[in-house]
Amino acid sequence: MQSEDTLNNIKKMLDRRHTPKRPKTNKDTVRQIALAQALYDSRRISLHQYVVMASFPVEDIHSKRWLGREYDDDLAPLVAAIDAIERTGGLGPNEYWGRNEGPPEHIILNQQYEDVLDQKFESALREFGLDDLSRMYRDDRERFDKLRERGRRSVFHDGEYELALRDLVDQYEREARKAANVGAYTVAIAGLGAGIEGLLLLRCLRSPVKSAKASKELARRPKSPNDPKTWSFETLIEVCLSCGWLPPIETAIARYDTAALSHMLRHMRNYIHPARRARDKPWAETDGRDFADAEAIYIVLLSTLAKGRSTKARKVD
Repeated sequence: MQSEDTLNNIKKMLDRRHTPKRPKTNKDTVRQIALAQALYDSRRISLHQYVVMASFPVEDIHSKRWLGREYDDDLAPLVAAIDAIERTGGLGPNEYWGRNEGPPEHIILNQQYEDVLDQKFESALREFGLDDLSRMYRDDRERFDKLRERGRRSVFHDGEYELALRDLVDQYEREARKAANVGAYTVAIAGLGAGIEGLLLLRCLRSPVKSAKASKELARRPKSPNDPKTWSFETLIEVCLSCGWLPPIETAIARYDTAALSHMLRHMRNYIHPARRARDKPWAETDGRDFADAEAIYIVLLSTLAKGRSTKARKVD
């Protein structure tokens, strides 16, 4: 587990407002990369934090080389051809086509320009001993960009609790469906249950005064009635029910009690605990039918709790 001091050190090292901490020489870059590798190897930072911590100093070097026109041997002919097409197309000074706009040859040349920069950055990663990141950047750019973005958020946006929680709910749902696809139904149901618990928590966090008041009126009042982040799954359900956020759903064929469905999914999720499972359902195996029931409940609750949702996070797969 990384300590708070470790994260603070990473922030100070990477935050672009702390200019003295940014690498001024290749020696500084090598030192920062070595620190990132040591922290990752000792499991004090995650993979996505390693990606951002190791690649940021190289990005600085790469940008300085680009802006310092060190890549002009490769880029200047492309720039000249792009400028000629823009003049022919009637563009004046400081006028540009948007991305993927303009004549096809203009789009192709711009892509070639981007390809050169990508190759230069990949080469810079290798230059500083980051062969693992260089291969990932070259062979799996989507994964590299995803890890870099998650690392950036974990360092610079760690205080955005609700957005992080919304992202976590999305992760639980994706992983639950992946688990179900390979027959790992107990794990899949646990993931759906965790997702609903996260959505209930988000709902309470959006209305802190109302949810705190409702928690104080419960027969089993939580120890910290003003802090939904400390409440149990059961308390979150009861508070949301009391506040009217789990209304019944009526269809042409049935009337669904969403609070009861929440408790049902909570009970199914709790079978992830071995003591409970061995006591209440010994020798049983969770099957596809159990998951189908849990998924149906999840969809109903997701639709109910998502109404009026104000907290949105840009998705990072």
